[in-house]
Amino acid sequence: MVLDRDARADGQFWYGVATTSIYCRPQCPSRRPKPENTRFFMTPEAARAAGLRPCKRCRPDKEQDHDGKP
Repeated sequence: MVLDRDARADGQFWYGVATTSIYCRPQCPSRRPKPENTRFFMTPEAARAAGLRPCKRCRPDKEQDHDGKP
């Protein structure tokens, strides 16, 4: 789902990238992370508790409206 940037997965999980210390939504337009650097979280709070910060592109800490835009 991350590699496909599947918007249907929004709200189901968030992923973090160990090399950047950033977490994102599944459909984030940023460069795709290497699988070995990717961790998955059930909530944005869990990602922040792991020491990650929200992505500035997909804004995973913000609610999204009905068309998938933050």
